[in-house]
Amino acid sequence: MILLPGKLNLKSAVILFTGLILATVSYFVVNVNISGYSIISVLFIMALAVPSFLAIIRGMDGRGVILILILGVYAIVLETIAIITGFPYSGFHYTGIIGLKLLGYTPFTVPFAWLPIFLGCAYLAKESVDGLPGFLLLTAVLAVLCDMVIDPMAVALRFWVWDNPGIFYGVPLQNFAGWLLTGFLAALILLAVLRDGFREMPEGSVSSLYLIMCFWTAASLFTGLEVPFITGTVIITLILYRTGLRLW
Repeated sequence: MILLPGKLNLKSAVILFTGLILATVSYFVVNVNISGYSIISVLFIMALAVPSFLAIIRGMDGRGVILILILGVYAIVLETIAIITGFPYSGFHYTGIIGLKLLGYTPFTVPFAWLPIFLGCAYLAKESVDGLPGFLLLTAVLAVLCDMVIDPMAVALRFWVWDNPGIFYGVPLQNFAGWLLTGFLAALILLAVLRDGFREMPEGSVSSLYLIMCFWTAASLFTGLEVPFITGTVIITLILYRTGLRLW
């Protein structure tokens, strides 16, 4: 259901305004060397995850907690395997900017960075299509589109480094095939945990994705990355349309 802007509540207004602030802040981030400020990056990543995590936990009770824990483990395991083997994303490694690496491979912040993106994509998918096949496919496709916004900028800021940079602003195309696969598998996990309850995912599930997209989309604009900027703008528009500006 699309809600009229006149029904906008205070929490949604705060989130919308915070997104504008993050878009402005991104200008300074892309123009400052942040390699020596890893603690700030860690706190930033974790803070952006809070709105969607709270929404899922409060809106879905114990099922929300279980979902976050299972998908958090999934993200760590998947990312570690990808770093060691190069599958499914292509070979890469993290720098030390976004937090302490577990077992020397994967920063502990990965679930905080990845899970809000996936939860937001799942919410948008369940609001946009009927039927489980459509939900699974659209969730995965939206995850790929989000990575098209984030990955080029993250590489520019040296959050991680590709062993063999590709043609999409330095990102190999295999990475996006990997996101399609892993996003699809994550959607299957979500359905296994929530079952029919996935249709009850609260609007706040997408709040963190909105904030993340505001930051990285603006950063792409300030860096001159045209396709990520356009893609991010489309995703933000979809979020605002599907929620009727009500992000909580």
